Order: sequence, then structure tokens, then C-alpha cells
Amino acid sequence: MDKKLMDIKGLVVHYETDDGVVEAVNDVSLEIEKGEVLGLVGETGAGKTTIALSIMNLLPKPPAHVIQGEILLEGEDLLKKKKRELQKIRGKKISMVFQDPMTALNPVQSVGDQIAEVIRLHDTGLSDSEVEKRASDMLETVGIPGTRYHDFPHQFSGGMKQRVVIAIALACKPELIIADEPTTALDVTIQAQVLELMKKLQKDFHTAMLLITHDFGVVADICNKCAVIYAGQIIEYGTVEHIFDHPAHPYTIGLFQSLPSLDKDVERLRPIKGSVADPTDLPPYCSFYDRCDDCTEACRQADPKLLECEEGHWVRCIHKWRKGEPGGESD
Repeated sequence: MDKKLMDIKGLVVHYETDDGVVEAVNDVSLEIEKGEVLGLVGETGAGKTTIALSIMNLLPKPPAHVIQGEILLEGEDLLKKKKRELQKIRGKKISMVFQDPMTALNPVQSVGDQIAEVIRLHDTGLSDSEVEKRASDMLETVGIPGTRYHDFPHQFSGGMKQRVVIAIALACKPELIIADEPTTALDVTIQAQVLELMKKLQKDFHTAMLLITHDFGVVADICNKCAVIYAGQIIEYGTVEHIFDHPAHPYTIGLFQSLPSLDKDVERLRPIKGSVADPTDLPPYCSFYDRCDDCTEACRQADPKLLECEEGHWVRCIHKWRKGEPGGESD
């Protein structure tokens, strides 16, 4: 039986602005299996949210344009779906938990009605009382008393609002949840509670998840696989064990070296030198070249491909490819 749920192939997304063309996503390919949690890690502006919005087909057009690529959900290309077809998929097969719970909820509609709206839209055979019962049960599932069904968003704290957003996302038991930095707007204690809740619900519902974050700690706690993105490209991809135990790309290694350690006594952290590549002026060669300590003249000859350095572990760096590959040690 095919385990593959989503297959993104060669996705390229540009934003056409007055200041130039922003190359936000450049030839991204990803696979997500049923029940799997994939962490997408990268700096602000790396293209993480653009990938998420591309999957949901919610990119602002203009200025966004999908130049090429496919986003296959169980073999069907979401980019070719019509608006009415997408409405049946969003919420039912794919749901999204947005960054900021403060702006994700309708302020003039009760939280219960907002959960019920999703259920009513996709499960049309239910009566009003059955819809309200299911919505109330979803509130209970995320740790909010069902008696608060008729309360409004302003009556909830930030962490409680995010729980409501998660309840909306899970209301119709989707096959895939996209969580776009779901704890960014919350304080540290509430972050831990929300992440623990998402981890539990993902296992209970056996829902696949694309977790977008800049926090490796979250990836280590929740994810099965991890993809590191830089300047709109996946530069390393593998299991969590691959990325944490054997990071291969200089950028991934630099990210780990810049994290504070409880085991080592150091006076200063070691940041990655330089600034993120300008997406309006990306070079035709490796986009990490100007920040890399391991770069050579060979890195300026072409944009490296994403190839395996070991089984299941992929890296976009000519110095890390296994022997026998183009640009590898034996060439």
C-alpha cells in the first residue's frame, strides 16, 4: 500500500514586486508519508510560509506566481484544482494552523460557531444539534471546557486561542495538518503546552503534519524527518537522526554551532558569518557560497543539485556527495 500522502515536485514560486522579482521558492521537492511529521526548518524569509501557502493554494496572486512544479495530494495536483474543488479539500483533507492565533479567529463569532462552521461545510448530513455537539467535543479535546462554546475570542488568552485554532484544524480529521510556526506568538511556558497538545493529537488522530519552525528543539521533540531550507532551496533532508547526529551541509552545521549548549562553557556563541542571500539577486552558483567556511572555486561553477550523501540523507553541497556522484570525491 502506498504510504505517500503528499509529493511536492520542483516547486518554483516568485513574487513580482516594484523592486524586482523575489525568487522565494526555488525547485523544492518534498514527500510526506501518511502519519508522518516533517519539520521544515529555516531562517525568516527562507520560503517556508510560501511553501505552506502554495500547498493550500492561498498565495496572494498577484504578486505571487507559481512558475512551475506540482503539489500532488494522493496523486492529484492541487495547483490544477478549481476554487470549488479546493474548498472541499481545505479543512477536510488538509488544514492549516497559522502563526498568529490573535488574527486567525473571527472576533465577532463565537469560538464554538467557528469550529461548527468547518464541520457544517464538510459533513453536510449532520443536524444542527449534532454539529454543535461535535464542535463542543473538539473544544474538550484541546483542553477547553465545552461550556465555553458561546464565548468570543477576546475572552481567551493567546494559548487558549491557539487551542481553538487547532480544534478548527482537526474538526474534520484531515489527513494533513500544516502548522506554520504555531507557537511564535506565545510565551515559553504556553509554547510547551501547545506543542505537547499537538504532539498528542497528531498521534491520536494519526494525522500527517508539516511543521514549519526555526527551532531545532521542536523538531527533535515532534518530527520524524527534517528538511532544512535556505534561500528558497532545500539544502539538507533526512531523518531527524541524520540531521542531528550527522549534519552534512555547512549551513546546517552552522545552525547547530550557533545554538547555546548546556554541556559546554563558552563566552560567545558562534554565529554564521554574513547575511542571508538576497532573494531578488540570487547567484547562479551555490547561494550559501559567501557565508561558507568550506567553499572552493568549484562552488562557483554551478548551482549544486540535491543528492544523497548516504541512504535517505540528501544534501545540496558538492563537497558532501558520496563517491561516484557528479562533483564527488572520485571525480
